[in-house]
Amino acid sequence: MSSPTVQRATGTPRKLRAESGSSAGNIAEQSPSKRTPQKLQVRSRKPIEEDVPEEPATPSPKPRKTVQGEQRDAPEDTQSQASGSAGGLGGLAGGLTGQVKDTAGALTRRGEQTVANATGVDLSFLKGLEVSEWGQVLGDDGNPVGRIVEGEPQDLVGYAVGDNGEILDEDGDLIGRVEALPEAIQENTDQAKKAIGGLADLNGIPVSEGGFIKDEAGETVGKVVEGDAQDLVGYAPNEKGEILDDEGDLVGRVEPVSKAASATGSVADSQKSNSQGTKSVGKSASEEVTEEVDKDDSATKDIEDTAEEKVDDAEEQLPPLSTLEGLKCNKLGKIINPSTGKPVGELVEGDPKKLTRLGATLDDQGQFWDNRGNVIGRAQTIPHQDYSDEPPFAGLDGLHVVEDGWVEDSKGKRVGKIVEGEPKKVLGRPVDEDGEVTDQHGNVVAKAEYYEQPDEPEPEEPEVVDLSKLDGLTCNKLGYVMGPNGVPIARVVEGNPKELAGKEIDDGQIWDGRKPIGRVELIPENEREKKPEGPFAGLENLVVNKEGFVEDTDGNIVGKVTEGELKNLRGRTVDEDGDIIDKFGNVKGHAEPYEPPEEEVVEEDLSILEGKTVNKAGNVVDAQGNVYGRITSGDKRLAGRKVDGKGQIWGDDGKVIGKAELVPGAEQEKPEGPFFGFDDAEVGKDGVVTSGGKIIGRVIEGDAKRLQGRKVDEDGDILDKNGNTIGRAERWEPEEKQRSVNPMAGRKVTREGEVRDVDGNLIGKLTSGNLATLVGKEIDDNGFVVDNDGNKLGECTLIENIPEEKEEEVVEEEPGPSPEELEEQKKAEEDKQLAKKMSAIIGQTLDRVRPICKMITEHIERAERTPKEELDEEKLVKDVKPLLEEGGRILQECNGAIRALDPDGRIAATAKARTASHEASPEEYALADQIKEMTDTVVSCIENGKKKIADMPHAKKQLNPLWALLSEPLFQIIAAVGLLLTGVLGLVGRLLEGLGLGPLVNRLLGGLGLDKLLDSLGLSSITDALGITGKKK
Repeated sequence: MSSPTVQRATGTPRKLRAESGSSAGNIAEQSPSKRTPQKLQVRSRKPIEEDVPEEPATPSPKPRKTVQGEQRDAPEDTQSQASGSAGGLGGLAGGLTGQVKDTAGALTRRGEQTVANATGVDLSFLKGLEVSEWGQVLGDDGNPVGRIVEGEPQDLVGYAVGDNGEILDEDGDLIGRVEALPEAIQENTDQAKKAIGGLADLNGIPVSEGGFIKDEAGETVGKVVEGDAQDLVGYAPNEKGEILDDEGDLVGRVEPVSKAASATGSVADSQKSNSQGTKSVGKSASEEVTEEVDKDDSATKDIEDTAEEKVDDAEEQLPPLSTLEGLKCNKLGKIINPSTGKPVGELVEGDPKKLTRLGATLDDQGQFWDNRGNVIGRAQTIPHQDYSDEPPFAGLDGLHVVEDGWVEDSKGKRVGKIVEGEPKKVLGRPVDEDGEVTDQHGNVVAKAEYYEQPDEPEPEEPEVVDLSKLDGLTCNKLGYVMGPNGVPIARVVEGNPKELAGKEIDDGQIWDGRKPIGRVELIPENEREKKPEGPFAGLENLVVNKEGFVEDTDGNIVGKVTEGELKNLRGRTVDEDGDIIDKFGNVKGHAEPYEPPEEEVVEEDLSILEGKTVNKAGNVVDAQGNVYGRITSGDKRLAGRKVDGKGQIWGDDGKVIGKAELVPGAEQEKPEGPFFGFDDAEVGKDGVVTSGGKIIGRVIEGDAKRLQGRKVDEDGDILDKNGNTIGRAERWEPEEKQRSVNPMAGRKVTREGEVRDVDGNLIGKLTSGNLATLVGKEIDDNGFVVDNDGNKLGECTLIENIPEEKEEEVVEEEPGPSPEELEEQKKAEEDKQLAKKMSAIIGQTLDRVRPICKMITEHIERAERTPKEELDEEKLVKDVKPLLEEGGRILQECNGAIRALDPDGRIAATAKARTASHEASPEEYALADQIKEMTDTVVSCIENGKKKIADMPHAKKQLNPLWALLSEPLFQIIAAVGLLLTGVLGLVGRLLEGLGLGPLVNRLLGGLGLDKLLDSLGLSSITDALGITGKKK
């Protein structure tokens, strides 16, 4: 195969050493070592005749010491090679026992294969690999390919393998040996065989840039694996994959790109010994056997004989295969006795991992079978061995002494402790698998025992904590869940406490809808506070004052002494728990939290306003127009809007646009009385209560005759003019008498004017009406003759009710009242109705103005009780001024309503002429009583208010001019009543005198100048009637 022309690199490549022992030493220099390994003595090769025991070649997970007489060196001749392979052949003894006895040819072929794979073992593929844990040599793929057979495995960790499986230290001294595992030998041999053909294809093709070898098509078919790739550019390998310089020295090696470097190195060494006979470790049995096989096939015969002899010897020492029946293979290829846990056999054919996964068992011939009846593996027995107990630290790597005498492995796990020796002196020293710590001369200076950390509780089975006691509780912003005693019993372990504060706990979790946003856990009992914070927690420098109260540094009263002698406790400190202690810490008394009583403004219950409506006057009314409250903030244009249970008025945009309050007393409004709605109910004759001519009740308490004509209020009380209850009535209606039907009902009038029954008997006669027009007409239930429309046309009387005809007696009629009397009665009736109307108007006004006056009085009295330094006169003015304006407006409305009763002045013009001879009616008495009550309410409010604000300069200046808003319309009302019913004022005057309000009213009129005004108008009779001027009429 022609090769592409490649220009040779100008640099001279560095020569490679031909497999000398010093190379291992160089590698060892680069390998880390934890301790100086003991040097080994170079032993002479033993002849093949010596019977050398051999352990199974399968790698063991734990390093073990090499038997002193064990043969591990490569044989020097063909015969010694056969001897060295006896262990390997013996390993096949169990599987070949039956076949050797039956077929010699099969044995010969087996021997040839064994010789090819075992006798000519080339350990060069182990070169450069480092010793790992367990005394194993791992390949590039991480799988074991060799093991330590001489030397301490722990001391050799990190050292690299050199030529012939030897391990040299920095001085080039032999400190250990390794051997290849059977599986690695087989794999290496197979790869070597395959690599021979591939190396021949690379012969004569020069190395190109990058150390690659490319064919004519430009495809990479090989690469440099030894030597400097840049220096070897242009050099061509031979058929063995070797690159020689001009002097014939080895300067590099190549391998096909698809083959492993270890296989290439092994084949190259083998090819080199055949072609050149180059001097190397080349006296190895592998190379000599190969030469013998190539030169003379007769050597094979000798090897076969030797193999047969060794097989026979091995068969005599191995237990029978039947002892393996029913046993399984583990992943390391060992056949373990389940009763002892020790290996009794080993796998010689098959994949141990696959057999372990399938769970296949051995038969009595040492074979593994699959489900289809195919043999998928074979095993052999191994010689019986007495296994000693494993050292305490067997299998642990990198043991060394740390602080406090503890022993840790390479992963930092604590596995033992120094029990003999000085821990400080051996700090950092390695510990062997027997727990011994040695110095540099191998002397034991300390000893360690195995330490096993206590098992941690399994997380799979956590203790189930009952969190049901936390259901319904909430956490605070610090993440604590408080118990009933004020002590935290749980805490937040997941989530933000500030975001979770106030949210309820359910089964230990805090939810936001269906999503958990937090989790809590119970605080262990030993971590909980034993008692809650004291009553004075957070307060410092508390002392007892002379009054027995506890004060803080700012003078605020926070507590009160409850135990102890007060005079001995003054000035002493109070701790968090309320104990009063002396300077020695002795408890002398006790205090409890205390706060001075404050006038707390009780929030009004405005639920009565819920659902009520705002009217145009700014009042909150129900469907019947009853006033329950009024607007305190907002525009009066809120008319028609609803009020909620908190007195708030909401807009269409969901915002509060107004606020309402209760009218004082509305929340205490009594239920409707039995006579509610009957404003004109009064006692009539025979003790019945009538309204509009209809009987609605009866007197149950009091003298019916004395009570006749008196009013009955809503509750059924009958009051005198002073408001005293003098009787009581109840709702009652007379039973309706069963209506009697006239026997003539449905009968018709005959031509004779008679009425007959069904049998023709005469039962009645026509006694009223025109007979000619009533013939054939029907008679109703009352005996009247009616037409089809029910109009009365005549009357019929029963025969038994028709009186006998007597002589008519002439009765003289009494003369009726004269026209003057009739006119007087008419006027009296008009006065009665007028008084009734005015009484209703004034009564309604009184109901509205009385709460206003009460509120004014309450504000002023509260201000009077307030200490002068704390009094806010401006606030008093702001509270009282709107009430005065509201009261004046109500009185003005009343005055207008009364004057509207006589729009043209006709009644006022005739009132004075009728007063002289007029006797007061019950209606006028009631009207006078209403005027007296309203005058008493308004005048008392004005006088009391003036007296109480006399010492309040600002309030006096602002409010005194406003009292006229109440007094002026009041006396306008009195004047209006006097113009219409002058006689009533006399009654009012007597009532006011009885209450001692005459002089008071006189002062008010004089202060307002109304007395002179009335006199100038010719209305002095009004003041005279009131008794203000002293001229009573």
